Amino acid sequence: MSDLSAPPTTVSSVRVDVWSDFVCPFCFIGSLRLEQLASKQPIDVVWHAFMLRPPGSPGMTAEKRARIAAFEPTLRTQMQNEFGLEIERGPLGAQTFAAHHAMKHAERGGHGAEFHDAVLRAYWLKGEDIGDAAVLRKLGAAFDLEFTDDLLAGREPVTSEAVRTDIAQAAAYNIHGVPALIFGNRYFVSGAQPLELLGRAADAARAAPVALH
Repeated sequence: MSDLSAPPTTVSSVRVDVWSDFVCPFCFIGSLRLEQLASKQPIDVVWHAFMLRPPGSPGMTAEKRARIAAFEPTLRTQMQNEFGLEIERGPLGAQTFAAHHAMKHAERGGHGAEFHDAVLRAYWLKGEDIGDAAVLRKLGAAFDLEFTDDLLAGREPVTSEAVRTDIAQAAAYNIHGVPALIFGNRYFVSGAQPLELLGRAADAARAAPVALH
């Protein structure tokens, strides 16, 4: 017979570090699945910058554009069936350097998760160019955030250091593709994996013994 006077069991939150880029479709899918996971169990998602095409990268080849176009119908069907969302992608080759710096500023202001989601939705659902400073400032204004020219150009010391740290950490972890997720600083998950797998990774991280330092 259960003890009705016993306090309910508290499930501890699990930290999930995620390296992603805003123009990566699998990163958007991964973010939506993490949102679903957060509705089922407590997780603390920490977003890290990763640039698929850093400044100075060569232009997108015709072959690459053709592969993206060929995948578009599959992506549209998946987004509609799984999330009920209609895709309207922003411009191919959109530069995300400024968006990552804006994200770090938003994070410092306590609006990191909301701004991250806003940038993803602006690019994938509204067809906006998230490499455009005016677009980023419009998105930031919804959270009372202001982005200076120096910040968006990577000349603001604190935000630029935060972005460089994320990129250096990705290199140290041998991360070459995104999304890349680390649950509880223990379990690595690569790609936009199914919700069930993400849940198992979170459960495993939560059940793992605390490491002694």
